[in-house]
Amino acid sequence: MECYNCGCPLSELDYCTNCGADVKRYKKIIYTSNRLYNEGLERAGVRDMSGAIRALRECLKCNKSHVDARNLLGLIYYETGEAVAAFVEWVVSMNIRPEKNVADEYINMVQADRGRLDTINATLKKYNLALNYCHQGSNDLAVIQLKKVLSLNPKFAKAHRLLALLYMERADWDRARKELDRCLRIDVGDVDAMRYLQEIRIQTQPADEKQGRKKRKREETAQVYRGSGNDMIIQPVPTKEPLGLHVFLQIGFGLLLGALVTYFLLMPAREAAVRGEESEKQKSVSEEIDVKNVEITDLNARIKELEENLQQKDEQLGEYGSEGTTAQANDHLEAAAYAYLDPGQDVLTVEQFLGMIPKEYVDEKASTEFLDLYKFLNGAIGDSVASDYYDSGLEAYRQQDMKLAAEHLAKAWQYDSSNSDALYFLGMAYFYQGDNAAATECFEKLISTFPDSPQVDKAKLHLEEMQNQ
Repeated sequence: MECYNCGCPLSELDYCTNCGADVKRYKKIIYTSNRLYNEGLERAGVRDMSGAIRALRECLKCNKSHVDARNLLGLIYYETGEAVAAFVEWVVSMNIRPEKNVADEYINMVQADRGRLDTINATLKKYNLALNYCHQGSNDLAVIQLKKVLSLNPKFAKAHRLLALLYMERADWDRARKELDRCLRIDVGDVDAMRYLQEIRIQTQPADEKQGRKKRKREETAQVYRGSGNDMIIQPVPTKEPLGLHVFLQIGFGLLLGALVTYFLLMPAREAAVRGEESEKQKSVSEEIDVKNVEITDLNARIKELEENLQQKDEQLGEYGSEGTTAQANDHLEAAAYAYLDPGQDVLTVEQFLGMIPKEYVDEKASTEFLDLYKFLNGAIGDSVASDYYDSGLEAYRQQDMKLAAEHLAKAWQYDSSNSDALYFLGMAYFYQGDNAAATECFEKLISTFPDSPQVDKAKLHLEEMQNQ
């Protein structure tokens, strides 16, 4: 353990022997963080994924730079089907320790398998589509989508739970129990899955039926004869009786009773069995129709997407929800992360995806993990993006395309606020477009921020020219 103030190795004392800083509480925090990490590791070893996630999150609250905890948390997320959350943890871990970090191997492993990336992307899209179907009340379509999700990723615990809830909603307890059992095999500590199982047990518990049983006892009748003295003779009653009319009446009554039982009991049961078979056939046909309807819907959506791409190539996103929603923001951030990890993509592609995320969402609604990945990607591409936009903006300025020059130079200034030349030429682009207000703002900012820049004198001359006008 090293001192937080000077980096010197700490001893058993409550202060640093090098700088004298009080490290008593610091040690306690680090010990607590390590204890929580060990607890998460033990829980993960017995597949208590939910408990491990809680322990590791508490560990990172104590020490956000705990690289091993972040890597393990990413592995657990990936094991339970949360690929995006896993990437977030691994990318942040690489930002903390760029060298000799096992997270680099995890990212490269997923990045090398393009098919796995496509499967992850398709899984998330279909899961979000199933959620939309649930919100719209189309539970049958949601069930079909979730089955497709689980065929692509059988370890997606959230999909198992949601599918179990849909089965419970239509009282299909056996299928719901199977999905929850699969979920608990993935995560034995899933509290929600155990709660759903408890509800299924309550709903399927049979009512106490008290059936009285009548016991029949056959006693052999006997005739008792008194003998002489105290002697007693017990003689069984003869079992053979002569046949008479009442015997034939009893046989006829038995035949009639059998016919009535057959008519009133066996025939309704047979009819019920036939109706059950017909109902199952109708249910099977209905499910097949639902599958065909979903396939038709998917094909129509694909055709519509292709038509939109032919008409306007820059509108490639926005499949789920309106702009500014959490699902769309996550899709844009995920696309930016994939573009950053893909060696064949340039930094401008990453910047375009990041630019699609509304600033209001980033400032007000984004989660901590979302902000960490967003800031990391912005910082990683900032210098390259600023240089590319400055070069393209300057080239457009030389070609007298002032509108494009202003757009690219504004991006260059946004990503690199130390580039005084970008600010000057941005003001000149506004000046030649006749936007004196924007040009004045750029020139005044240049004069106040970079008083020693060689462009300051030119900016003052243009300010005087605009004032005279």
